[in-house]
Parts: sequence; structure tokens; C-alpha cells
Amino acid sequence: MKNIRFVLLMILCAPLFVVGQSARVFTLKGKVVDVEGILDNMIYLKFAQNGVSLIDSAKLSNGEYSFSGEIMYPTKATIQLKVADSVERYHMQTRFLRDYTHEFYIDGGHLVASAPKKMNSTIVEGSAADSDRQRLDALLKPLYTSNDKLYREYGDRAYREKDSVAIAAYLKQSYATTGKIDSIEKDFLFSHPQSGIALDLLQDYTRSMLEFSEIASFFAQLQPDLRNSVEGQKYAERLQQAEKTAKGTVAPDFTLKDREGREVSLSSLKGKVILLDFWGSWCFPCRQTHPHLRELYVMYRDKGFEILGVANERGDESQNYKKWTQALDEDQMTWVNLLGTAKGSIGPDVPSIYSVSAYPTKVLIGRDGNIIRRFVGSGKEAADELDKLLAELL
Repeated sequence: MKNIRFVLLMILCAPLFVVGQSARVFTLKGKVVDVEGILDNMIYLKFAQNGVSLIDSAKLSNGEYSFSGEIMYPTKATIQLKVADSVERYHMQTRFLRDYTHEFYIDGGHLVASAPKKMNSTIVEGSAADSDRQRLDALLKPLYTSNDKLYREYGDRAYREKDSVAIAAYLKQSYATTGKIDSIEKDFLFSHPQSGIALDLLQDYTRSMLEFSEIASFFAQLQPDLRNSVEGQKYAERLQQAEKTAKGTVAPDFTLKDREGREVSLSSLKGKVILLDFWGSWCFPCRQTHPHLRELYVMYRDKGFEILGVANERGDESQNYKKWTQALDEDQMTWVNLLGTAKGSIGPDVPSIYSVSAYPTKVLIGRDGNIIRRFVGSGKEAADELDKLLAELL
């Protein structure tokens, strides 16, 4: 194995070895048939461990190559041939699949890679983590193929002709398939907690919403080396933050200003059923939910229901107030609305306090001040669930 070159991803050197991890030895032997267009007779192996990028190289001999080394936990890796800069630019611009690379999960053990055609036809055997990835990909491939076909046959034309009815029909079918994809990924994740790909799947699954009661016990089942990795520790910190606003906890108090400059605190509304609405004037899906909120406010405001909007504006900070109040008027938002503080400003970062990672996010709070439910997105399912809960509470 050639000397490994370390490319740091952070200004300060991150430790390759983290306490609680044990090294796993790997060998990777492979062969690639089609090496047309490569600039040298080398192949490159790239992956990251605990925040450090690792690059190794090996000579090709009749298309065969060999790597060996140590990893601390399974991780995504790439084997790649060197091509001209113009070829790299072409694939970046067109987003065509790069046929001179292959991404897989590297794991401890004796790995064998074979590429009967171009490099992207590679199949890796011997990696427990990549075997799981291949099984999941096989389950998902028909659905992705179906969605691609649907776009080619209906979606592309609908968007080109700007046919809103056809677009809506296309999206309905596409979302149904996407829902099946999400369901398969979730089932695979929760039935394979010891998989080397589990942490990556978990991060994807909880990208927009992390429900502590659902995830905490599952995270504890992950491979110890994954949990103890830099990525695992960051996720544990996120989990710890999410616990503070988990279902059943007391909603953290905060104070922000309304459009007249008056300070309003969450605690001043205690005794009411409160819906925290995290939104922004720039967020089209957020504003799509406002007609529904208007209906709910008219229906329940005299029964002890209050909506508390917290706006997160972007761009030129000096324009935040104008954009916010303009959106308030356009959307006819007559409930209590507060302007969140800009990043780096003095004042509470309410979205961070409530672990908001996607917009729109809504948090339902009971009369006792405890969190009942969190909703993410602008879909009908979330709206129906909110309707059901409010009917029960009010």
C-alpha cells in the first residue's frame, strides 16, 4: 500500500482514532476491464474517518489492483480512475453518472471488487456494510426506475407546457412512489440496527425531523464504533438537543418582538392550546399552510386556541422586517406573529432551541405547557393529524 495522504476537512486536525473504537483491517483486491481514457496507470481509493479524508493510490497491472489498511468503522468510499479535467467538468455540468468511479461501503475483511465494464459497473464482495447497501438498492431500484419513467412520459411534458393540472397529476403519482421508497428505507433501517450503513440511513431518515422517543433506543443499538465516531458523536449531540423538546417535555420559553415592537413570550400564552409555526416569507411550502391555519384560527380561537408564528427571514437583515410584515399582510395572518433574531444577533435562536431543521415546522403545545406533537412539511397527512388533535383538545 502506498503512503496514505491525509487531507484535513477541518482547520484543526481531527483525531483518526477516537476513544472506544478498535481498528479493523481490510484488504481490497480488484480488477477493472475498461480503462480507456485514463491519464495514468493508477487507481485511487478515497474515504473519510473521524473528520479526516484519506487518499491512497495503487498501480494497475493488467487492470488488477490491491489496497490494504485499517478503518475504525464502516464508511462510504470511492475507487476512481484519473481522467482529463475536461471530462470531470463535463460530468459536473451534465450531472451524468461518472463511469470512471464507483462508490461503496468499505468495511473490515477481505474485499474483492470486479468491474466487467466501466468502473461504475464494479461489484464489491466481502464488505458486510456494502452487502446491506446492495440489498437495499435492489429493493429500491424498481421504484426509482418507475419514477424516472413517469417523469419522462408525463412530468417532463407537463412542466414544459406549464400545465398545472398535468403537473398536479404527475406529482400525485410521483409522491406516492416516493412514499413507498421512504417506507422501504425506514423498514430496512429499523430492522438492521447493526448494519454498517445504519448511521447514514438514520441521518437521512431524521434529516427534517428527529423524534427523541422513536430514535434514542435505536441509536443505542448501533455498532459502538459508529456511535463513537465523530459523525456518531455529532448525532448524539443532536439527539441530546432533541430531547429538550421531545413529546411530553415542557416547551422552552422565549421572548421575541411582534410587528409593533412589543415583547411577547411563549409563557404569556400559557393556559391555551398553542401551535408554534416556524416559517419564513421565502418559504413557499410554509405559506401554503397558512390558509389552513386561518381556518383553524377562526374555528378555535374563542375556545382557547392560539397560533404563535416565529418567522425566520433570510438575506439582507435590514430587509427582514419589511419582508416579514409584507408576508403577514399577504397571507392575512391575524394571529400572534414574532420575528426571529438573525444568526449572530443578540437574542434567542428559537429554531435551534426547538431543533428545527426543516421548514415549515409546527409544534403543538397543550394547556399545561407540554409539547404534544411536532409536524414537519406542508403535506395533507400532517394537516389531517393536526385537525384531529385540535378537535380532541378543543
